[in-house]
Amino acid sequence: MKKITIAFIILILLGTTVCAQMRKGMMGGTRQPFPQQYMPGQERWFDEQLHLVRGGQLYDDWWRTTVDTVKQESDHPLWQKQNTNKRKGYDTYRCKECHGWDYRGKDGAYGKGSHYTGFIGVYEAGKKMSIKELEAALKGSTNKDHDFSRYISEVDIADLALFMGKEVIDARNFVNNEGIPVGGNIRTGSYLFRRNCMHMCHGGSGTGINFGDSEKPEFVGTVAYKNPWEFIHKVRLGQPGTRMPSAILNEWSEKDILDLLSFARTLPRDASDIGWFSRLGRGMMGFMHNRDFAPGRGRGFGPTLE
Repeated sequence: MKKITIAFIILILLGTTVCAQMRKGMMGGTRQPFPQQYMPGQERWFDEQLHLVRGGQLYDDWWRTTVDTVKQESDHPLWQKQNTNKRKGYDTYRCKECHGWDYRGKDGAYGKGSHYTGFIGVYEAGKKMSIKELEAALKGSTNKDHDFSRYISEVDIADLALFMGKEVIDARNFVNNEGIPVGGNIRTGSYLFRRNCMHMCHGGSGTGINFGDSEKPEFVGTVAYKNPWEFIHKVRLGQPGTRMPSAILNEWSEKDILDLLSFARTLPRDASDIGWFSRLGRGMMGFMHNRDFAPGRGRGFGPTLE
């Protein structure tokens, strides 16, 4: 009996030691679960990443990225200087509507079609101007009608300028002038999609969330095929007002994004491409995430890391 008791105590001690080593490996080893423990320099880097990613979401849709701003109903003061783009109200205040998803304005993808305004892009300014100069321009230093301090806060302007100065990319590294991917591995993109986008969000066929409406649905495949520049921006920065993670925060490479785009273009683009099974799964897979896209919901989430 005494031997059995001693053996039992030894087993308990061994079990305790193993558990302690497992905890050490999980929390203190080289592979740590999120949230990670950052060194002081890394904390500053990560904080800057959060702000510039938020700036990219402000560029997309600043009203959905903030919580204390008023959604403008009248046209932007500069809108009267063009007569080709017929959009009205708040849409005329979104940076992307004038400067494009590829940041080149009249010299890029929005150089033709219903989005054409004739306004220049921000790509060149982002490369030539300092962050402070970009902030000043957003406050009307170069054009008093471009003073966004009337609508968004100092922090918002700082984040937007940070994005413009550090993360406005040359989209031609991803797609040509017709929007066709320059390279890209569909098989790798398929893995990235299944690993990061499928579960609880977009579903296996990318139809878990309808960005449009019942009359004119838009899915992942729709955006990737018809507006790859928007696809790239949203993958890199996330969707404003939702929990969609940012590829920048997750340290994806440009090749990762290009591979994902190449695969996404093979997904269904409209209702006619969707089978009955996908229609059933669309509601199930996308239900939780789709609530973020409901009218009046999903403001001010900011960038997320998942």
